[in-house]
Amino acid sequence: MMPKLFNFQKGFTLVETLVSLVILTVALIPILNLSSSASRISSTVQDNLIASGLTQEGIEVIRAIRDTNWFKDQPFDSGLSDGIYRVEWNSTTPLSLGSNPALNLNNGQYTYSAGTATKFKRTVTITKINAEELKIVSQVTWSDRSNEARSISAEDHLFNWK
Repeated sequence: MMPKLFNFQKGFTLVETLVSLVILTVALIPILNLSSSASRISSTVQDNLIASGLTQEGIEVIRAIRDTNWFKDQPFDSGLSDGIYRVEWNSTTPLSLGSNPALNLNNGQYTYSAGTATKFKRTVTITKINAEELKIVSQVTWSDRSNEARSISAEDHLFNWK
C-alpha cells in the first residue's frame, strides 16, 4: 500500500472568498442607500408635520384672542393691530417679534421661555382689511438637515360676525 502524499480538503479558496465578498458588498450598497433615504424622508416628514401644527396653532391663538375680546365685550380686534408678531400656545396678546428666537420644546409644548431649543421659528402677521375683517398669516421657518431654509405658512381671515 502506498502512502498518501496529498491531503485534499474541501473548502473555499481565496478567490471564492473574495468573489463572495464582492457579491455581498454589491448587494448591501443599495440596501444601505435605501435605509439612508428612508431616514432622511422620515426626518423631513416629521419636520413638516411639526411645522404644520405650529402654523395652525399660530392662527388658533389669534382666533382665541378675538373670541376672548367678544367674551369681554370688547371690539373683536382689540389688541390685534397690524404688524408681525410671535405667539405662544397660551398667549393672551401677540408678543413683540424682537429677534424672533426659536421656539423651545417643553414637555410637549412649544414656548419661548423654557425647554430644549428647536429649529422652528414662527411669525404671525396681522393685517386689518377693513373694520370687520382681519387677515392672519402664520408662518413657520426652519433649516433642514442640509441647512436648506424651509417654511410653511397658512392664511385665515377673521371676521367680526358677532
